[in-house]
Amino acid sequence: MSVVPSAPNTDPQLNDQVIDQVTESLYSDQSAAAATATASSEAPLAPSRRGFLSKPWQKVLAGVLVVLVLFASLGGVMAFYTYQVVFELKSQALEAKVQAQVAYDTFKAQNLPGSEAELKKLQDQVTAMRGTYNRLSFYKAIPVARSYYLDGEHGLNAADAGLRAGLKSIQAVTPYADVLGFTGEGTFAGGTAEDRLKLLLQTLDKVAPAMDDITGELKVVETELAAIEPGRYPETFQGYTVRPSLVKAQELSTGAVTALTEFRPVIEQLPSIAGGRGERKKYLILFQNDNELRPTGGFLTAYSIIYIEDGKVAPEKSDDIYELDKKFNKQIAIPEALGRYLTTEKYWNLRDMNISPDFKVSMDQFYANYKLVKGEPQDIDGIIAVDTHVLTDLLKVLGPVQVEGYGTFSAENDPKCDCPQIILALSEIITRPTPYIREDRKGIIGPLMRAILTKAYTAPKQQWPQLFETGLASIADRHAQFYLFDTDAQAALTKINATGEMVPPTEGQDFLAIVDANLGGAKSNLFTDYEVKQVVSTPENGRLTKTVEITYKNSRRGDNCNLEAGLLCLNSTLRDWHRLYLPKGSQLIEAQGFTQQPKEYEENGFQVVDGYFILEPMSQAKLKITYSVPYSDATTYRLKLWKQGGIGPIQHTLDVNGGEEVVTMDKDKQVEIAF
Repeated sequence: MSVVPSAPNTDPQLNDQVIDQVTESLYSDQSAAAATATASSEAPLAPSRRGFLSKPWQKVLAGVLVVLVLFASLGGVMAFYTYQVVFELKSQALEAKVQAQVAYDTFKAQNLPGSEAELKKLQDQVTAMRGTYNRLSFYKAIPVARSYYLDGEHGLNAADAGLRAGLKSIQAVTPYADVLGFTGEGTFAGGTAEDRLKLLLQTLDKVAPAMDDITGELKVVETELAAIEPGRYPETFQGYTVRPSLVKAQELSTGAVTALTEFRPVIEQLPSIAGGRGERKKYLILFQNDNELRPTGGFLTAYSIIYIEDGKVAPEKSDDIYELDKKFNKQIAIPEALGRYLTTEKYWNLRDMNISPDFKVSMDQFYANYKLVKGEPQDIDGIIAVDTHVLTDLLKVLGPVQVEGYGTFSAENDPKCDCPQIILALSEIITRPTPYIREDRKGIIGPLMRAILTKAYTAPKQQWPQLFETGLASIADRHAQFYLFDTDAQAALTKINATGEMVPPTEGQDFLAIVDANLGGAKSNLFTDYEVKQVVSTPENGRLTKTVEITYKNSRRGDNCNLEAGLLCLNSTLRDWHRLYLPKGSQLIEAQGFTQQPKEYEENGFQVVDGYFILEPMSQAKLKITYSVPYSDATTYRLKLWKQGGIGPIQHTLDVNGGEEVVTMDKDKQVEIAF
């Protein structure tokens, strides 16, 4: 008789019958054995018809145990397999980390071909890591593990896109390797530095399409990293920071996309700005002495007219700002806000017209009156302001320069003032009193600028990256500011925060700008620093209360500033016109440390607290201002810190609802802290 296998029965009642039959068969055999063993007994007990698995709960329990055993066995196999794969991934990741450092070091060594080769090796390693990681793809089917597995895929996708962006960047830069100081077969190997600059400006238009490709890859990096939820991960694991590293990577990827997007218009406008499209540009250069701080960054000590053609700078003239004021015949009453403290002046001079911290606002005022001065160059294409930091930083890269008739200038520290030698030398030439009338006291500015430019054009190509970096840092730190009259060029520079403009905050954001003006005449800001503490409360009824404490310290003894002594007067009493720029609608509650109660008024979309204080050498002054700000978000505190031109990094301690965070403001900063 043949047996035909039947399909599995899914009827639970029939399944129970089958189990009962098997059970009966087992127990019938047991009953027979029991009968034989107890034959002599008068009343043998009848065996139970059902024993093990006789009840439904026993069947369920048995099934669960079987499933658990199967899962335990499968889990053990998966765990062992996963351990092997993860161990291999860890080894590959460590190798990739070493390779990434090699690629970075090669790039730092300015070796473009070597950098490209090392990045390709790293690309191969990431591909190998992906192959290993794919062996864990079964985790996609497991609900909890799926999210973590997909995070790994996002990370690998971001790494791939980042490497593609790096390789495309190198390929875009390679034609300019020589002019940028890199090793590689660039297009600019021959000719003078001016020749290479000219060719660079003429071919920059070719870089724009490459920037689009690079930006596209960086957007992929941003998207992939944004898909990872840092909250799923611990702060640290086995000594490694995890969650903060993820957050930092996400912030950097977003910043990279933003920066490249913002720099694209600058790349497009740079040839025109630098006179590289057949048009010679003419700019008015203002030299701001940040050691005598003024709202835009320093006292307007001298000016110069320069021409730029194909990137080559040629000074036309330079002069003392006082000489310009001598030719300014229009008598304008000094503004009331300035006149309250600058009591030595009755009329408004050109040298004092940078009273708004917003560079464009001040230059609109200055240039409108500059054009009234007869005999001065007209048809200006824009105004550029630089301070002593720019000169010092350039000499740090180029080394000392010799100026005929004036001596040597360098960035080395001079113990006489504990400041760069160029600062002391310029002060000696410009500021020290003499028993005779010194003509053209600030005539040094033109020859010094020519000497620096000459050395820059003849600098070895290894110094060019440092010069570019110095220029960009000067812009970011607001030591160089631009106001170009071409609207497209100005808009491009505004994108990279190069125009010194002060824009009111958006709704749901706090704002703070601390603006100081030295009205005492000495160069006391060379020895004066300050630090800030902000205490912020949780908003109530649509407003938050805030206290700002600013501690000013003058670290050096005072100089003999008696004119008859004929000594160099750098450090003396600081007479400071102090203003806080706050969001519109802010209300002053209390102010301490000023010589008199500060005034309040609106200016260019801000609420201003305007006061005055005095700081003596070797002493400190503390201002404490409490005010309220319109603010309704009770979960996150958002603050924009605006940095005044001409000042160095400032430390801000933020106490938000009891929790402290320290921020170093070396440029404009956006801060977010949870309440």
